[in-house]
Amino acid sequence: MSKPTSALLLAATAVALIGFTAIGLVSRSGAAVPPSATPAVPASSEPLRLLVATATAGASDTTLTLPGLLAPWQQTQIHPQARGYVRRYLVDLGDAVKAGQLLAEIDTPTLDQELLAAQARVAQAEAQRALAHSNNERSQAMVAEGIVSQQRADADATALQAAVADLGVAQASLRALRAQTGYQKVTAPFAGRITQRRAEIGQLVDGSAPLFTLADTRQLRVTVQVPQSHMRGVAADLPAQVSLREYPGETFAGTVSRTAGALDTARTLTTEITLPNTEGRLLAGASVDVALTLPNVARAVLIPANALIVGSQGTQVAVVGDGKIKLTPVRVGRDLGKQIEVIEGLSAGTPVALSPPDTVRDGQQIAVIEPKPAKS
Repeated sequence: MSKPTSALLLAATAVALIGFTAIGLVSRSGAAVPPSATPAVPASSEPLRLLVATATAGASDTTLTLPGLLAPWQQTQIHPQARGYVRRYLVDLGDAVKAGQLLAEIDTPTLDQELLAAQARVAQAEAQRALAHSNNERSQAMVAEGIVSQQRADADATALQAAVADLGVAQASLRALRAQTGYQKVTAPFAGRITQRRAEIGQLVDGSAPLFTLADTRQLRVTVQVPQSHMRGVAADLPAQVSLREYPGETFAGTVSRTAGALDTARTLTTEITLPNTEGRLLAGASVDVALTLPNVARAVLIPANALIVGSQGTQVAVVGDGKIKLTPVRVGRDLGKQIEVIEGLSAGTPVALSPPDTVRDGQQIAVIEPKPAKS
């Protein structure tokens, strides 16, 4: 090959290499363009097609139904205070009794003997006091005449004081034992009905076990636990309606008498209701339902459940105005199933979008879908 031909071949090869290098640089420079430099694709300007509902004002009050248990107005177990044997009992299960009525009598042989011994000790102490008194008078008269020493007169005076004290102790013991003899008769502390009788003739009693259980059921009390969300509506004299399954279709009127004034660990307010029972139709211990009509202190707004948006921005609703969406934060109350209570952030009469998509954004256009008419 001649030299001119070789030179031409080398020149063509160099040109080809330069061309390939330029192509690679251009392709790499195109790949290095940042994404931000790529022009954004304009969002679709077509409005959302959604149904719209209007927020409505909640009711002025709420009826809250809570479980309860009927209890006597007052109830006590009657224990004997004297040790002895049951001589007789005069009332039985279910009997109505009056305050102070005799329920049972107890024989107390040990107490009777202690009473006799105490009487003897009092007589003995009286005799000793009389003797000490006589000795003291004699000593005081003789010391003035110089017959006895002053020391002896002082000793007799001290002996008299001791005898008087001993007599006082003996008399106090006698009075205590006589008071115990009153416990031989067991009486009712208040009017009511005997709900339990454990007394048996000849039974040894010492006060550790009750003889009777007495309950006043002419008036009953019901205790219910009101949730914290309704505590502001509970007040004394608030009416309550009590119902039992045993009396279908019938209610009994009661009244809130008091509350605990503090929430318990379950965040409920212990509330007591007074229920008249003069006819005796209601029995203590029965399970009941208590209906309380509580005023709504803070009037809530109701929206359909599918209008609520729960996401990373919290709880919101899509408010509709001037053909646009306005995402509005709200604070919700109770879940009523098909409706949700909104207690803050929304007013009655505000239109809200139903079932908005997850991609809904503030300021988005909306086309309201007219609801289909109900079939007749």
